[in-house]
Amino acid sequence: MRIKPGTKGGNEPAASTGLPAQPRALPANIAMASVRIPLSQKVVRGVELHRQLRDLSFEPDRTRLIPIEDMPFADERLTSMGEMIMEADGGSLRTFSGNRAHENGWWPSRKRRRLQHWEGTAQRFALLALECDFTVEWAQTEPCLLRFPIGSTWYEWYADMLVSRFNGPDELWEIKRDERQLEDPEYRLKLAGAEEICRRIGIKFRLVMADEIFVDRFHRDNLELFASRRFVSVPPAHMRRFEAFALKNGPQTTYGELANAIDPACPSRGAAIIQGLTVRRRVEVDLRDTLTNRTPMTIH
Repeated sequence: MRIKPGTKGGNEPAASTGLPAQPRALPANIAMASVRIPLSQKVVRGVELHRQLRDLSFEPDRTRLIPIEDMPFADERLTSMGEMIMEADGGSLRTFSGNRAHENGWWPSRKRRRLQHWEGTAQRFALLALECDFTVEWAQTEPCLLRFPIGSTWYEWYADMLVSRFNGPDELWEIKRDERQLEDPEYRLKLAGAEEICRRIGIKFRLVMADEIFVDRFHRDNLELFASRRFVSVPPAHMRRFEAFALKNGPQTTYGELANAIDPACPSRGAAIIQGLTVRRRVEVDLRDTLTNRTPMTIH
C-alpha cells in the first residue's frame, strides 16, 4: 500500500504514477472469492463484504502504509497491494461547487478547522452527526482514493469519510442512500476489496446507510441545531460561570440547570453556549431524544 500526495484539480483526483502496467496475479483464495452473491440484508449491512475477500493470514499492520518516497522500488511489485491517493494538506480530494447530479456543496467544520466538501444529503447529514459526536476528534470528507487490482481488473474507490476517534482506530466510510445502491455484484466486489485493504492497514471500513445516521426527525433537528452553534462565541464571564458550576456541583447536571447557571438573565443564551460547548467536547449529551430542561448532561 502506498500513500502519495495529490494535487487539487476540481473534481478529478491527482494523477497517479508508478503502478505496474498489468496487475499481479492474486493468491488463489482471493481470485476464487470474487464470485457474485445475491443481495441480502447481510450484504447490505456489510457482513458478507467482510467475508468475501478476507485473508486471515494478514494481520492488521499500519506499517503497510508506506509513503511513495519511502517505497523500496526494487520490491514494489512484490509488496504493493495498491495505492492510496490523498491531498498533501489532508483536505478533500474531490471538491464540489454545483453542476452535479446530486445536491452538493461545502460546509465549514470546527473540529477539522477547514471546509468539508460533500455530495448528497446523506454525506452532509453524516457531517452534522460527526461534528456533534463526543467520541469523534474530527472527520474529513472525500479523504482518499484507493486503486487496487482484483484478478485482472483495476478498481477505484473514493472514500466518503475519514473519521478519527479518540478511542479506536480510524474509520473510512462508504455512505449509501439505501439498499438499492448495492444491487450491483461488481460494485459489492469493489467494496469488499476496499474493506480488506482497510483491514490489513489497521483502518476500520464502515458501510453506513442514510437511515443509520439519524434515529428520527427529533435526532436530526437536534444535530442541526447543535452543529449550527459550533462557532458560537463564549464570553469569558459565561465560561467562568460554566466552570464554577462544574466545580461546585460536579459533572452531572441537566440542560435547564446548566443553561440557567451559565446565563441567569437569559437561559436561552446559556442553552446556545451549551450547544457550542458540545461540539467543543466540554459537554456530553445524548441528542437522540427530544431535549427538555430535564435532559441529563455531563460536563468535561
